[in-house]
Amino acid sequence: MKPPQPGADRAHPNGSTGPRSAEGKARSSMNALKSGIYSKSLIIPGEDPAHLETLLDEYFQRYRPAVPEQRDLVDILVRSTWTLRRLGVAEAQVYSHQMDQVSVLDKDSPIGHAFCLSDRTLSRLQRMVNSTQRNFRDALRDLERLQPLDQPQESATPPNPEAPQPTPQPTETEPVSPSRQFVSSSSAPPPSARRTAPKKPLPYHRPGATCYFEPIDPTIYDRCPLCYPQKDSPNDQA
Repeated sequence: MKPPQPGADRAHPNGSTGPRSAEGKARSSMNALKSGIYSKSLIIPGEDPAHLETLLDEYFQRYRPAVPEQRDLVDILVRSTWTLRRLGVAEAQVYSHQMDQVSVLDKDSPIGHAFCLSDRTLSRLQRMVNSTQRNFRDALRDLERLQPLDQPQESATPPNPEAPQPTPQPTETEPVSPSRQFVSSSSAPPPSARRTAPKKPLPYHRPGATCYFEPIDPTIYDRCPLCYPQKDSPNDQA
């Protein structure tokens, strides 16, 4: 029999061997999914470890990784963001360092003078920035693709059979207005729409006669009494 190891009782004073149920083991594994980044391994002189801890908390609170793959992708996001911040500080220090090394610096364009003397260093630094940004975008895309797989789908709410159904109302047919009726262009107009030509008025004097009778009141006679005596019919014409 293997003798007990020293300190084993202190590690488990209550004789507990850890969670045994599936739910307890799953809960324990979720608690263990913490960042694999160690502050001491990423911090260099001039950097504040508290800022890195704050960055870790922000990303893990934002994405809450539930599986190791998600945890590693979140670590890549944190490491890339921290590296981009460092490279931004390095770029400013390159300019400052180059300006201090020059004995006579152009007063009108000191930044341009320093850039011309350190263009190779700045170009290499920009390539590092581009590579880090690509790593960040790739990790973010993979993380967003993995996370929806772990989210439970919301089940559709079944309809309540006890809820009263609304009574369908009969639809009223809309009367057809006369303007909407079809009228053929070749059909004859209705009788009421036909117009009768006005009658041509009869002449006042007999045609061909020389008569100068003009009554004072023209409304008394419809036709000249000399040309058309009362014995003549009103329709008689020469």
